[in-house]
Amino acid sequence: MTLTGLTRRHLTSTAFMAVLALGAMACACNVPVFRFALERWRPDAYRLTVLHRGPLSESQRELIRPLEEAQGKALANIRVRVVDVNELEKQDDRAALAWLREQDWSRLGAGESLLVVQYPEHLRIEIPVWVGATERENVVQLMRSPVRQELVRRLAEGQTAVWLLLESGETEKDGAAAEFLEGKLQELQLTLKLPQLTSDPDDELLTSTPLKVEFSVLRVPHDAAEEVALAEMLVRCESYLADRSEALAFPVFGRGRALWPLVGRGINAKNIQEASEFLVGACSCQVKEQNPGFDLLLSADWNSLLPIEGQRVAAMQTGGIFLPDGAAELVPIPTGSQPAEPRQGESPEQSALAGNASSFVPAAVLVGIAAFVFLLAAIHAGKS
Repeated sequence: MTLTGLTRRHLTSTAFMAVLALGAMACACNVPVFRFALERWRPDAYRLTVLHRGPLSESQRELIRPLEEAQGKALANIRVRVVDVNELEKQDDRAALAWLREQDWSRLGAGESLLVVQYPEHLRIEIPVWVGATERENVVQLMRSPVRQELVRRLAEGQTAVWLLLESGETEKDGAAAEFLEGKLQELQLTLKLPQLTSDPDDELLTSTPLKVEFSVLRVPHDAAEEVALAEMLVRCESYLADRSEALAFPVFGRGRALWPLVGRGINAKNIQEASEFLVGACSCQVKEQNPGFDLLLSADWNSLLPIEGQRVAAMQTGGIFLPDGAAELVPIPTGSQPAEPRQGESPEQSALAGNASSFVPAAVLVGIAAFVFLLAAIHAGKS
């Protein structure tokens, strides 16, 4: 039986409408990106490995205990591991030992310990973010700092984004970058419009935090000891930033998610506006991992900071996001394949946002595949 041309055209039209319907489903949520992230995206966990040789002393255990408690109570996005180098040597874990030697940590003496911090695993950046002796001052500075505490406060109050300006150390350049950034953001506060929310359940806000367009700038001093951990988190996200001589601007939103940085001359009106429009726009992709950026290590009880009628609001658990409960794990350092190279970003003269369109490709690819299969089925039916 052969279908008529009209029927074939109808099937083709139906397939096209199906593509539009799929696209509409992907863009159904009108909640702004920044607000969806604040209410629903749980921050990715940083890997904190306590390396030691021989039994830990009571004082060392006392220093580690707050980290374990912060993990167990979800008061910080961390995953703590305690690793005895002696045990690795007994197990002849060659891959792990090679990693230790490569980082020059296998020379730990008896009773010594190090705290090694790495980005969340799914970022595939194995270069440590921060390394320090397991001392009280280091633990405190790692977990919180004045800038990060203020960042959490502003985000919990509903600010669209807090732009962290990591200073270069050149006073004139840093001042000019801060002044330009603040001026452009004040302008955008007056011109950007929030999406129109509907009665659809997907558009429901989960907290009573005011929904508004508001930006601010927080400057991260170039050489402040208490901000070293934060500065390292920011600068090590891209390999080319290691030798930077310019200020870096990171828009941070949600529960501490930073977009890739604007660098030096990249801190311009066009790039600032594009980043801000993305954050204020409707959240077309609700899957956290398909959106650009990376999370910062923050100490914050977000469930208590974002109440609604006295109830605690818990973030959604999505793929690749893990904040385990319970005590620290006593496990060897995971190895396997060779460490992946850090994500390569744009050149210092360009906006790192330019390449982030690829973060949204998975959804578009799925829609395209669905449309292609539908069309093949229609053509095959027409030939039968």
